[in-house]
Amino acid sequence: MEKSSQTLLVVVLLVVAGQIDSRNLGEVDLSNEEAMSQLLDQIDATRIGNFIENMTLHPRNTQSDWMGEKEETVKQMFKDFGMDVITKKYKVLQCFPKDVDPSLTEVLNAAGDVVETYREDGNKAERILPAFNAWSKSGTVEGEPVYVNYGRKEDYDYLTKDLGMDLTGKIAIARYGKIYRGDKSKFAKQNGMIGVIIYMDAKDYAPEGVDRMPDGPALPETGIQRGTLKDGLGDPSTYLYPSTKYAYHDSPEEYQSRLPGIVVMPINFKNALPLLASLDGDEVKDEWQGAGSETLLKYKYGPGFKNGSNKKKLRITVNLEYRMVEIENIFGVIKGQQEPDRWVMMGNHRDTWVHGAVDATTGLAALNEIGHGLFKLREQGWKPRRTIVLASWGAEEQGIIGSTEFVEDYMTLLQEKMVAYINVDVAASDQKYFKPSATPNFRPLLERAAKQAGAPLDSTYGTFYEQWDTLTKEEHPELTAPKIGDLGSGSDYAAFINMAGVSCIDLTIVGPYYTYHTEYDNYHYLSNYADPGMKGTKAVAEVAAVILLELASEKLVPLDASSYSNYVNNKISSSTLEEDLAANDIDYGILKKSLAKFVENAREYEDSRSKLLEDKSRKQMDMRRFNDQMLQMERSFIYPPGLPNRPQNRHILIAPSILNSYSGSVFPGLFDSLTLAKEIDTDENWNQVKKQLTIAAWVTKAAARSLSSEVFPN
Repeated sequence: MEKSSQTLLVVVLLVVAGQIDSRNLGEVDLSNEEAMSQLLDQIDATRIGNFIENMTLHPRNTQSDWMGEKEETVKQMFKDFGMDVITKKYKVLQCFPKDVDPSLTEVLNAAGDVVETYREDGNKAERILPAFNAWSKSGTVEGEPVYVNYGRKEDYDYLTKDLGMDLTGKIAIARYGKIYRGDKSKFAKQNGMIGVIIYMDAKDYAPEGVDRMPDGPALPETGIQRGTLKDGLGDPSTYLYPSTKYAYHDSPEEYQSRLPGIVVMPINFKNALPLLASLDGDEVKDEWQGAGSETLLKYKYGPGFKNGSNKKKLRITVNLEYRMVEIENIFGVIKGQQEPDRWVMMGNHRDTWVHGAVDATTGLAALNEIGHGLFKLREQGWKPRRTIVLASWGAEEQGIIGSTEFVEDYMTLLQEKMVAYINVDVAASDQKYFKPSATPNFRPLLERAAKQAGAPLDSTYGTFYEQWDTLTKEEHPELTAPKIGDLGSGSDYAAFINMAGVSCIDLTIVGPYYTYHTEYDNYHYLSNYADPGMKGTKAVAEVAAVILLELASEKLVPLDASSYSNYVNNKISSSTLEEDLAANDIDYGILKKSLAKFVENAREYEDSRSKLLEDKSRKQMDMRRFNDQMLQMERSFIYPPGLPNRPQNRHILIAPSILNSYSGSVFPGLFDSLTLAKEIDTDENWNQVKKQLTIAAWVTKAAARSLSSEVFPN
């Protein structure tokens, strides 16, 4: 008899004798290293492609008839993986185009008659909704058009301050890109404009030399980007509390103040060209120039149409209906064996604007692969130390609604039990740039995961980690390590970090994503151009698998306090904050001392934790204490009242930028108030700077204290 057979016989006899619990065989036969290797081996590119192709046959917006079918698919998927399936339903406000009275863009002559009409009707046969921007104000507005470039704050400042243009009562024509579309409309409203048209300029989405779909990846002229405009998270009718079945929902008069309050209409490039070609005014500066056409060699600012033209005004009509819709979050749960009350969650949203092959079915495929791999491990008796939760969120696209309602609903439990949240929305829109974003304590774990992932996506590199490191340093030569971005508010991690103070990571590979939120984001685009062979999606699934398994299995939670404290300290030290405060007689010292203490305590914590790892006689309670300190460090940055005028953003260190909600900023309350005070020099504004400085110093000291073993640390 071979040695392996002898070992198996002994184990079986011990089980029969009751000396070994058969439920714990995984601990005997499968180490964490072996489990990791086997989990990575299970991730399969062919299965990823087949899964995405099947899931993207039909549109999956929250109104779609096919959404219910895919919900059942996800539930069955988790059941097939042997997981406990839990669902949480919420009744939330959503908005959709009306079946009658379509939204229109019209050009009027001097008499007010319509001379041109543009409609974006979708495709009823394929059940593709007419193009719309969720949460636009409904109604009709008329005014002179003005080209505003990307509609950024600096673009509006250039028009009003440098060119001296009065934008009051005008209609903006903005191209998509650079910032969140909701901020484009916000800045337009702040400048007195009454409407916005947004289009996808070929310069950004169909650059010269790139063939258009289906012959190449570039966007056809008829492509239209859908998307939400809402500032803030979740159901606007249940602000700061969940949309449970017993919830009170605000009236339209109450929730309208939380919506953009301006008429916004997306149109395609084909329809935008004649509008742009008819504008009056000076030619735009070079950086504002778009792709144009044979009849549009140079864009102009406006305002208004050319003299002598029969075009005098632009009219936008938007007809959206708001209605209550039941949405569902679906969870697959594997109970932890030693620490079932500590949760590690990985999530992805299920809804899409149209077919959504890249956004977000690549992420759902990664979730499916990891669930499949965990099932194979459990067949061998393996069990995680902590509870694993795979989450399929509903209604992300209209404003991160499903995950936010869940976080609001389970806030207390999440703050007590949640170890970390892993988000995979767009796993891969290309195969080049790995651009993860995370709370800073993820860095060592993320780098280890990238080194353990499969082969690089480009054969000129030795490893996936090397590709990430090299390409990001080419873009940011000042960096000494691969770049990890700051978390903003672009996906389902937002409520976890901003409201509950849960450490988060968002994983994605990016590149030219020409079909974003359009009807052309389909399986043909993904499989032929964005991610051929599904190599990018597979790589992200592998990175996520390593992170998930380490968080769920290692006795000491593999997050790093020193990476966090050093990041914050370096970010502040490299800014002009100290000089700006000193110039206005404000003492920077209170934050400087808190940062120094945070760095010191984090270093001591990591030193003590390293010794604990080496101590063979270590006690469970010691490890539990160290793990709890790590979780509480993140929670320490939560300030319940939130940032100024942004009560949902309670994390004082990490929050979306007020200039672009897609990107994050560090101590945004402090830096935003400082920017405002420098622009508008008033005592009130400088007092707000002092207040935000105090809050920043206080929460930083709280984070430092959370890492101390003293009873009442300084």
